[in-house]
Amino acid sequence: MQSERIVGAFVFPEFWSNFADAKEILVSFRERRVNAIMTESDAYDLGAIDETHKAGLRFYAGIACFSDHASNFRLLNGRPELWPILEDGSPRPKLEWYIGISPTDCRHQQDVLAKIGSLARTYPVDGLFLDFVRWPLHWEIELRPGRSRPLDSSFDTATLTKFEAATNALPRAGLDTTSAKAQWIRQHRFREWVDFKCKVVTDFVREARSVLKEARPDAGLGIYVVPDVNGLTEPLTGQRIADLAPLVDWAAPMLYHNILLQAPGWIASALADVVKIAGPKALPLVQADSNRDPTSAVDWGPPMTDADWNAALSEVTARRDTSGLVVFPGMALVGPRGEALRKMVGAWR
Repeated sequence: MQSERIVGAFVFPEFWSNFADAKEILVSFRERRVNAIMTESDAYDLGAIDETHKAGLRFYAGIACFSDHASNFRLLNGRPELWPILEDGSPRPKLEWYIGISPTDCRHQQDVLAKIGSLARTYPVDGLFLDFVRWPLHWEIELRPGRSRPLDSSFDTATLTKFEAATNALPRAGLDTTSAKAQWIRQHRFREWVDFKCKVVTDFVREARSVLKEARPDAGLGIYVVPDVNGLTEPLTGQRIADLAPLVDWAAPMLYHNILLQAPGWIASALADVVKIAGPKALPLVQADSNRDPTSAVDWGPPMTDADWNAALSEVTARRDTSGLVVFPGMALVGPRGEALRKMVGAWR
C-alpha cells in the first residue's frame, strides 16, 4: 500500500451517472489535492475505476455489511428473521432510510463475505471499506444531544439462542417474552452482552480481511466506525476499536459533526479517542456540507457555512498522526470548499 497520506472524497453511486462530468470532476478533485475516491455500491464499473486511476487517484470500494437500505429493504422483506428486534420486543422501525440487519445470521454473513471476495477478484480496487459493520443503530440521529438512550437490538430469537450458547447466561425459566429476556440481560448480564456483540463484529471483520487479502493481497481494508458519544457507542454498535484496529489498515471514524448537531470543536475530542487506540491507522471522515438534496427526508443537519467547514477541516489538519482524511460528501469540494481543502492540505503536508 502507498505511504502517502490519504486525502479522500466520498462520492455516491450517482456520481458516475454522467461519465463526462465525472471525468472532469475527478480532474478538479486532483487539483484540490484529493488523491483517493471512496464510494459504496452493490455494483461497480471497470470504466469508472479506470478513469479514477487515469486521473491519478486511488479507488476504494465500500460494502454495506449489515444494512439493506440500498435495495429498499428487499432482503429484509424476503427474510424477516433478519429484522432487528428492540429490547422492548418490537421490530426496529424504519428511521429515515435505515433499519439495519441482525448481524448474527450466518447465511447473511457468508453472502457478504462472498461479495467481498467477488468484488476483490473482479475489480482493480486499491482497497475496500466495510460499512454498517455494526449492530443496528442510526447513530447520526439517535445519538443527537437531548435524545433519550436509543433502544438496544437485536434480541431476535436466533441471536438470543447464540448468546445463551456462548455465555450460558440466560436462566432456563421465568422469562417468557422477548422484552423480559432483554431486560434481564441488560440488568444482570450487560457486560457479557456487550462482549458478545463486540465479538460478533470483530470475528466478522477478521473473516472479511482474510477473504479480501486472499483475493487481492495488495488491497487495504478499512472500516467506518461510529464515534463515541457519551459512552453509548460501543455497547450499542459492538464496535470495539481496540479489537478492530489490529485487523484493519484504516479505522475511519465518521465525524459528521453537523448531522450530530455538534460544533466543529467536537471533532477534536472524538478523533483523539480513536487515535489513542488506533494510532496512525485513524482516518477521519469530515462533513463538508449539509443535505445534497434539501427536499429529501434525509436530515444532514442545518445548513453549513464556509466558516463551519474551515473550522471542521482545521480540527483534523491540526494533527499529523493520522492516515489522512476523507471528505463527506465529496461533491462539496467542487466549489470554494475544495479550494479551502487545497490550501489546508498543502500546509498539512
